[in-house]
Amino acid sequence: MSNLPQLSNIPLLRRSPRLAEIEVLLDLFPTPMLLVESRQKRILLANAKATELTTYTRDELSRMKFPMLFVNMDDRGYWRRQPNEVPWILTLVKRNKSQVEVQVSHNEIQSLADWMLVSLEPVSQIAQREVEQRRQEELWNCLHTLSVASQQDDLDSALSMILQASTVLTGASVLAIYRADGNNLELRRCAYLGPPLPESLPSQELIHARTPHLWRPGKRPHISLDYAARSAGYQYLATAPLGQPNALIGLMAIADTRIEPDEQIQPLLRVLAGAVTTALQKHALAENLSEKLLEQQRQLNLREAALQAVRDSAIVLSYNLTIKAMNPSAESTLGYSQQEAFGQPIEKILIGSETVLPAIRMALEGVPTLDQTDIRLYRRSGEAFLAQISIIPVLEKESVQGAVVLIQDQSEQERIQNRAQQLEQRALLGEVVAIFAHEVRNPISAISSGLQLLEYNLQPEDPNQETISRLKEDCDRLKDYLNSVLSFSRPTEYRMGPLDLGIHLKHLLDRMKPKISQANVQTQLQVEDDLPQVRGNASALEQVFTNLIVNALQAMEDKKGGTLAIKLRRIQSPGEREEVEISVADDGPGIPKELIDRIFLPFVTTKSNGTGLGLAIAKRIITAHKGNIIVESFPGGTVFSTRLPVYVKSSDG
Repeated sequence: MSNLPQLSNIPLLRRSPRLAEIEVLLDLFPTPMLLVESRQKRILLANAKATELTTYTRDELSRMKFPMLFVNMDDRGYWRRQPNEVPWILTLVKRNKSQVEVQVSHNEIQSLADWMLVSLEPVSQIAQREVEQRRQEELWNCLHTLSVASQQDDLDSALSMILQASTVLTGASVLAIYRADGNNLELRRCAYLGPPLPESLPSQELIHARTPHLWRPGKRPHISLDYAARSAGYQYLATAPLGQPNALIGLMAIADTRIEPDEQIQPLLRVLAGAVTTALQKHALAENLSEKLLEQQRQLNLREAALQAVRDSAIVLSYNLTIKAMNPSAESTLGYSQQEAFGQPIEKILIGSETVLPAIRMALEGVPTLDQTDIRLYRRSGEAFLAQISIIPVLEKESVQGAVVLIQDQSEQERIQNRAQQLEQRALLGEVVAIFAHEVRNPISAISSGLQLLEYNLQPEDPNQETISRLKEDCDRLKDYLNSVLSFSRPTEYRMGPLDLGIHLKHLLDRMKPKISQANVQTQLQVEDDLPQVRGNASALEQVFTNLIVNALQAMEDKKGGTLAIKLRRIQSPGEREEVEISVADDGPGIPKELIDRIFLPFVTTKSNGTGLGLAIAKRIITAHKGNIIVESFPGGTVFSTRLPVYVKSSDG
């Protein structure tokens, strides 16, 4: 490709510029340039660099044809070439008849198609420029190498990189780095390149090599390296100290057998020695830090293992009562992460009983507190919990350095105890309710019978008939309510057996068809092929699904119809147990969010006239069948999903 500047792409100010204006532009180019008329091949203009190269004046060049400048130029072949093709190498004949090889390239001026802009560049200059560019690239690469060498984790790699860069920068073929060995009072060679210099030097060498040193043949040797260089026939040997003037750690030496040293060799060697010093000091610092970190890590691992081994919540305190560490149990119990709690005063994290802080202060005086019970503490969320606390002083060389607070969360035990009390109270209440319901049911039946007798004896048009009808409905509702209460309060053991739910639900829908039709609801029953039987009690499960279907019909009352979809399919439970899932879905308004989590609790209902026991009873029946029932609801629909275990012959007890 041509290196010719793209003058042709520069918009010209006028359509036919004067040659004087273009001549000014040509003189701005750093390379010899000619403006050539392409048809007659006549030179129109030449810049100053072109006159220097050809030794012709501008006037002389402007009276010449372009091919006259070259030896045996293929005139036609050249002008048929495209501007972006590889430039030609031609022999230029100067005014004094001397010849020089030049690289010739050309470009058209777009607005002036008959004019060509031709560049002439001596091949020798191109080669020299390429050599200089390569040298510059090498220098920049060496500087980059020196800058990143100290970042290497491995010292040998860092020193090797520095030596490789040094041999390029200095031209030396022999390089060595010596490092002070305090154990043997000598300098040990730790890295070298080329023929090796002595492996070790006496430590006194550092005294004589405090400043950069240069030895040449014919000059009296001062240090042992000078004698080694003279024996090896080196043209020179230069050294520079490593480290600080008052704390030397070694020296760097370079030499060569062929070339003499440049006058800048000593300043350059000081720079290279600085890079070596940085690498050595960084590595020494890294080693020291690594050893300290390893020791600290060992201590931290021991402490962490101890904290992890403690099942109770553990908090490590400093002498000034700030938190130094917490184990995961303490993080979970109190709600603070170790990062958040670190350095915080203990009273900001451990909030609760007024007896805790005095006990901690006593521990700092060397008095432990063991198993202090009935302590009420608070989590980050504000939730209170019951705890048992032990506070143990941390001693180091018979001096208290801090304390460890052990907290045993007893909230679970408290919940279990409260739950047991609630269950006991609920069982007692259930017995009372059952007795009450049994005693009240007979009078309600008698009242209902009396109302039926009154209804029979009165004329149909009697105005009291409406009141009697309403009272009968109330009696029926009370009977249903009492039956639900008795069903819920009495534990029932069901006789289990194989049950084909597909057939069972089909018959149930057939029996409920009048009620479904009255509600203007369409039904869809989808049963998976080869659906296995479930283990269950037909009567109890009919009660469950009747309740779910009735609830679905009531949910769609406001929209005057809808779709009831029932789907049965085989699934695998998370425990790899085979089950049948029965989904009962409606497209009603959905269950309010605030009731979803409590929908299976007793006396929770979405209907103004509901007992709130239907789903609670359904939940109890499904649980007795070792199954599960869940609900998903959203605006526009509700799905109750019941899962029952597949019948296995051995499971039917």
